[in-house]
Amino acid sequence: MALSLQRYLRPDNGCTELLEPSKEEKEESMLIALKKIHYYLPENLFIEILSRLSVKDLLHFKSVCKSWHEIISSPIFVSKHLSNYYKNNDDWRGCLLVQFFVSQAEIQLCELLVDKTPRVLDYEVLYDVPMYGSLYVYGPCNGLYYMCEYNHRRRALWNPAINELKTLPRIIRKPDLPTKLTYNRNEVFGFGFDHVSEDYKVVVMKGYWNVDDHDSDLDHPVSVLVYSLKTNSWRYCGDLAKAYHLELNRCYIYVNGCCYWLGSFEYSSEVIISFDMANNSFKEIDVPDYAKPSSKCLAVYDDSLVLLSLHETDKILDIWTWSEEGGWTKKFTVGPLPRVRSPVGHWKGNRLVLQGTYGELLLYDPGTQETNYLGFTNPTSYYEGVYAYMESLVSINDKIKS
Repeated sequence: MALSLQRYLRPDNGCTELLEPSKEEKEESMLIALKKIHYYLPENLFIEILSRLSVKDLLHFKSVCKSWHEIISSPIFVSKHLSNYYKNNDDWRGCLLVQFFVSQAEIQLCELLVDKTPRVLDYEVLYDVPMYGSLYVYGPCNGLYYMCEYNHRRRALWNPAINELKTLPRIIRKPDLPTKLTYNRNEVFGFGFDHVSEDYKVVVMKGYWNVDDHDSDLDHPVSVLVYSLKTNSWRYCGDLAKAYHLELNRCYIYVNGCCYWLGSFEYSSEVIISFDMANNSFKEIDVPDYAKPSSKCLAVYDDSLVLLSLHETDKILDIWTWSEEGGWTKKFTVGPLPRVRSPVGHWKGNRLVLQGTYGELLLYDPGTQETNYLGFTNPTSYYEGVYAYMESLVSINDKIKS
């Protein structure tokens, strides 16, 4: 498995542990119990039990017998597992993926295993990512991740739990684009699931530059291109209404079928751009009516889009919630938080991930107003993203139409 998610290490103290069974013994006991259950229980109840087990266990059990392999490999079971396991098991969100810049041309991705306290049990650079070069890794969406190289030459979808990688075709050029114009290197992107067509999509927004004048900034709308996993192809979906300046993906978020980015128009008027995965449409959302904060980011709270804004002078953090019907509402204000430099994102239980004054990662619980250090400090100026790790049996290859 590409990601090493070892949660507990057995102590090497030279003593034999009599009371604590080994990992292999636990797996063997589970297997014996499941075989007995399968023999006595109806098929539908047995499938219900399997759907609550971890991906790692299920991959192991696929080799037990042909009937188990067929059950675990079926699309119906994969969908049931995706629903049941993450609804009934909170341990899946005990791992964070932390992405940050080491230098201008190097991005590093680290894995943090966090227990309920929380504290760091282990972390490592993920050298086994099956693409070379400095990588952006974004997600997850149902256990799938979108990956692209720093120079955006290669893109891929990746399921680390079942070790599947799908390299995406080259991005298309906008139709009728003048020959003197070409896409610039920078781009913003999003990844999500279209619940209407049951399709995974990647959306990429790119601006232009003039090959005859490298230093000129063109006042030209940003093109929107969408990749469909079902068709394994890109489609040009038009331009944004204005020549927005979108912040790079440190502020991208996916929630309730839509992707969101922070940006501005003419480098002054703040704005949020949303993209609906179901109808391939985008729109502009005004930011809250607030005093301009020193730092901000998009996040998720109560399964809804929120904007976290921190004011440098008083270290007050405001949490604004968005709804289509009511617009922005200030949910609550916390602070002062003297140890905090900027908000970074969110985690389970509506807890917020923050960056400390010296680059340390902090976890803040608005309910208890407790702040915990996650045991990781960024040696550079900011984090590119912090995400909850998620595993699934979803196959990338099975989603492509033949």
